[in-house]
Formats: sequence, structure tokens, C-alpha cells
Amino acid sequence: MQVAGFVVSMDGAQKNTMERAVDLVYGNAYVVTDLHGAWEPYERYRDHFLDLYQQGLADVLIFLGDILHGYGSEEDDYSLPIIWDIMQLQAELGTDRVIMLLGNHELPHIYGVTLSKGEIEFTPRFEHALGEYRPYVIEFLMGLPFCVRTLGGVMLTHAGAIASVATPDVAGRMLSFSHQALLDEADQLLYREDVADLIRATLHIEPAEYEDQAYRYLAVNGPDDPRYYDLLRGFIVGNLREWQNLWDFFFNQCEAGLGISFYRRVLDQFLKVYSTPEMQQHVLVTGHMAARNGYMVIAEQQLRLASWAHALPKESGSYLLFDVESPVETAVDLLSHVHPIY
Repeated sequence: MQVAGFVVSMDGAQKNTMERAVDLVYGNAYVVTDLHGAWEPYERYRDHFLDLYQQGLADVLIFLGDILHGYGSEEDDYSLPIIWDIMQLQAELGTDRVIMLLGNHELPHIYGVTLSKGEIEFTPRFEHALGEYRPYVIEFLMGLPFCVRTLGGVMLTHAGAIASVATPDVAGRMLSFSHQALLDEADQLLYREDVADLIRATLHIEPAEYEDQAYRYLAVNGPDDPRYYDLLRGFIVGNLREWQNLWDFFFNQCEAGLGISFYRRVLDQFLKVYSTPEMQQHVLVTGHMAARNGYMVIAEQQLRLASWAHALPKESGSYLLFDVESPVETAVDLLSHVHPIY
């Protein structure tokens, strides 16, 4: 199996080589998505893959992102144990056998950006849980790929297609994206301005209140913590051009509100610009949004997979197991390869 663009460090974390596509040319891929801190389904999928791997029936385990952030109580949120276990699996089996894509729930932790939905604040719980694991986990997140391309024409991402990132120029930047460059750009702006004025202007609080907010959202322990201004930096990042591209790539709502015929044209263009001459991509596999009975076909060329959190009902959560070399022309061609885990 060929995997491009990533090397593994001694602690198992992926190094950021700014190559965000993983190209698979042979083998059977086992695909899971959106587990959101749920240990029992994670363990079930992991152990099932390992059984198939030992039998020679599966070669690579792919998580399509959103491993983090449980929707329930803190006691039921196993985000940190799950992501640490994935890191250890990579160290044991290799990054050519265990691949995790960046999802919209992992992205904020790279930048100190807060993420919430309604009354649920997702990011603070994980930030406080990280503790001594922080440098290893953040390095791992910074190195995660954005997509997988296969020889048979199946592309995998977390979210889906959107017109703003479906241009050759933006696709080129996404496929060679450097988180560090964006963080450095924000830092240059941060330290060029009066910090107290920036806090008032961006966070709408007085500088005296900042320490409490930094602790609440990012577990920053006082002004001597080297991450003290990361919360402020996160707000600055949110106003930079490349952040908007990241947001669109990882948070888009696909066909919602667009109409299927228009979305189909966006999807075709998206697949085209993220292809290579040697590996033309014809079908997109994603997670990110709800799917009744564990999967759904969208605009003929997209398969939405729901392995747990977004499966309706959850017990219909499913995985995809397919030969990455076999040609695939439509999403319907993959339906016989979708299987419930329960």
C-alpha cells in the first residue's frame, strides 16, 4: 500500500509535512466516521478492523474525522482516550495502516478557536482534559491529512463539497496547507498591536477579565503560561482569509439549501480539482451530517456515512469496506460495501 506525505515520529504523532492528501493505490479500506467521544462504538469498530486485518481482509483503517467532543456528559466523553489510542495504533501498525482525517471538531484545537452548538460548548472540556498529553495531541492534529484519494476513484473527506474551495487555486492551497503559517500570520498581527486594545475590540471584555476566559476555554494557567494569548490569537485567526477556506472545507453543509442539481455541479467540480492526472476521483465519501439508517446517497456521486453520532438511529451506525483499486463510478456502486456494526 502506498501512502504519500506523512512520516511518524518516535512518539507516534504525525509530522506536518504540509501534504494534505493521502493516495491509496491498493488494499481494502475500512472507513469509520464521527464517533464523537463514544468509546464503545470506537472499540467495536477498532477490534472488528483488527480481526479483519489479521485475516487479510482489511488493510487500512480510516477515520473521517470528528473523533472528538461527546454530546453527552463529561463522564461519557472518551475523546482523549480514543484519540490517544488511535495515535498508539499508528505507532504500532504505521501511518499506512491507520489514517485519521482532520474534522471540524478537531480543527479548533489547533488554533485556540472555541466551538459550540446551541448550549453545548465543545472545546473547553477537551482543552481541560488534555493536560500533559497536550503537546503530543496538538502535534498529531496539526499533521492530519484533509483527504484520501484512491486509485479506483473514491475520494474521502470529512465534510463535503462547496463551491468556494472547488477551484484549482484554493484546492492547491488546501492540499499543501500549513497550519503553522496561518498561526504565524496571526502572531505577527497580534504582536503588532496593543494587546489590551485587541482584547477589548475582539473579545469585548476588559483585559482584567481575560485570564478567566483564557482558563475557561483553553485551560491556560495564568499570564506565565506560554499559551496565554492563544484565545486572543484564535479570534484573530478567524478574520484571516485562509481561515475562511478552512471553515468552508470542514464545516460546509453540502447540498443543504442548494438544491440537488446545483450541488451536483459543485460536487463534480470539487472532485475534478482535487484529483490528479493519474488518479481521477469520481465519488466522494463523507461523514459530518446525519444519515438515516447509517448512510445516504447524495447527487449520485456522494456517499454520506454515519458510523455512530449522526446515524439515525445510532444502532444503524455503519462502516464502509472497499477495495481502493476497484473502479467506482457512482455512489450506488459502494452500497454493497456498507455494513452495520451492530
